[in-house]
Amino acid sequence: MTAPSRPGVLSRGLDAAGVRHVHAPEAAARQPIDRSALDRAKETVEIAGLWRHLGLPGEPRRSCRSPFRRDRRPSFSIFACGRLWKDHATGDAGDAVSFLERATGCSTAEAIARLVDIAGTAPAPAPCHAPAPRELTFPPLLVPRIIDLADLQHLRGWPLFAGIETAHRRGMFWTCRKIDNGTDRLAWLLTDSARRAAQVRRMDGQRWEKIDAKAWTLAGSDGGWPIGCADIGNRPIVAFCEGGPDLLAVLTLAFLHDRHHRVAACFMAGASASISADALAYFRGKRVRIFEHRDTAGERAGPRWAQQLSEAGAAVDGLRLPEPFKDLSDVLAATDAEHLEPPLDVFSGMECHT
Repeated sequence: MTAPSRPGVLSRGLDAAGVRHVHAPEAAARQPIDRSALDRAKETVEIAGLWRHLGLPGEPRRSCRSPFRRDRRPSFSIFACGRLWKDHATGDAGDAVSFLERATGCSTAEAIARLVDIAGTAPAPAPCHAPAPRELTFPPLLVPRIIDLADLQHLRGWPLFAGIETAHRRGMFWTCRKIDNGTDRLAWLLTDSARRAAQVRRMDGQRWEKIDAKAWTLAGSDGGWPIGCADIGNRPIVAFCEGGPDLLAVLTLAFLHDRHHRVAACFMAGASASISADALAYFRGKRVRIFEHRDTAGERAGPRWAQQLSEAGAAVDGLRLPEPFKDLSDVLAATDAEHLEPPLDVFSGMECHT
């Protein structure tokens, strides 16, 4: 198998079973991030200052053109007193660390070190009078009924709902009522104990009329927060997924392979975001497998996430499913309903690194 060209960059090859794997090298021992120094740097260094320091094209404003791509109309924003950015056309967003990563192509660890260094010579920040970021507000969370679990299982075409029940037992899966263009809808919601992000889907599987999408990430959510990471605990294996259905599917597959006690799961709400820097500590010392979606966004996201996780001290590899499976939900739907035998073992080759 071809070696990665640099640490954290994924290389691809087929194993003997025909399953496409994606591998990243295990991270070497690293000095832990000085959280207080990083927090001070984020407060001191504004993104507009970084923009000019790096000589990026254009002028940083509340509404401006992206410095990272051709942008005919202003679709890029710097806000929250210059501490946060968002590309409204691509959905990418982040803080000063992710801005440095995107602008220079450096790793997360390098971006953090560079930001701390820049902050050491920067003048004291001006008082910030911008409105506080919108707070994440949850609808009342309801304990799901057995019929809710069965309905969702039936909708997805899965042979059992063990993973949905596992997610609820871990405090991640709930039901709720949400108004959609004036209509009250029953929905299922995924979050974790950190309450940093949440995503809801209609129980009937239809698109939300208000946003014309099936998945609704609640306003105020941290788009870079892997939902579920706060509840990894002492489980040695982490399934890192894209999207809520894959999280439920991989927990069910772990149950079928009798690994559910050792497997934690988390998911990114979208493929465009990088992992938030303060979430990475939950993965240190874990064996992480990234499950890429077989599409362009997934192929781009997998290497980016693997590099971040590897640098945070996780042992990382990845798996791209063979055709015709696009995602883990497809794998679970193809499981033999009589014998409960999945068509492939998505945990194959995973050894516990504790």
